[in-house]
Amino acid sequence: MKSVLLVPLVVFINLHLTGQSLPQHVDFQELGFSFDIPDGWTGQIDGDYVLLGHHTIPGIMILFQNDSKDAASLKRRAMQGIYEEGVSLSSEGDFNLIGENRVEGIYTGNFHGTNARCFAIGLINGLGSGLSIILVTEPDKFNDRHIQEAKKLAESVKFYQVKESEITLQWKNKIVGKQLKYMYTNSSNDYTGGYSGVSEITTIDLCPNGNFSYYSNTHSSFSSGNSNAEAGSVNAQSGFGYGNSNTNNQGTYQITSGQNITYLILNFSNGNTLEYQLSQSDDGKTYLDETRYFIIESENCY
Repeated sequence: MKSVLLVPLVVFINLHLTGQSLPQHVDFQELGFSFDIPDGWTGQIDGDYVLLGHHTIPGIMILFQNDSKDAASLKRRAMQGIYEEGVSLSSEGDFNLIGENRVEGIYTGNFHGTNARCFAIGLINGLGSGLSIILVTEPDKFNDRHIQEAKKLAESVKFYQVKESEITLQWKNKIVGKQLKYMYTNSSNDYTGGYSGVSEITTIDLCPNGNFSYYSNTHSSFSSGNSNAEAGSVNAQSGFGYGNSNTNNQGTYQITSGQNITYLILNFSNGNTLEYQLSQSDDGKTYLDETRYFIIESENCY
């Protein structure tokens, strides 16, 4: 199963989620599935995860994609447990195969410093991404209600053929085959005649074949001036220095949307990932995570 390491919001008491809540019916058109949030639960998206909390049921439900192609392979992966930084969960007994497209079982262990017991459901989607559900709580608070609530959500899941949303197509038409460019410069002088300055540039070339090239440079420099406290005084020692850093890499990218929010995901060849939320102002200016980028013709895509 996919790691739940990135979930920062788990508390094993009554959970009150803040921020923009999801509607009761959630439809991820570009992942090919939808589900209904059970009564009493509220949720929000945090990166690759949907987090659901309840006002009276202690714990949290975590929903995320899985890429298993059949229930048997998903069961094998589930039985291996989840071991990541801050997370150590092992299977409690055997995971059960429910038909051809569903796996269920219980994890126990430690979740970000707290003892935990978890009920997990993995659903297989023959048309695209599957969906995994984990309900996490403290061992002494775990009961049949947790299992019932997770199953209630699982029963509402519907899978269908993946289809790109209109907002994704609009962004693809706008930025694919182009270069996204960020530029920043700042300089200052002080009363001694000293100088300091910094310049930054980042370019992201999004090629039509799904590859990208990424370049980033930061340059800083300074010089100290002379200070004369009074006529005839000795000049203070002057100096000069600079720093320069470069990042130059490439990989593959995705443009995807969910709940009317579009993301640009850069998967670097070295295994790193960058994710930006795309937005634009009323006058058409483009922003990546609220930072302004210019769109220009790419000279690096052929």
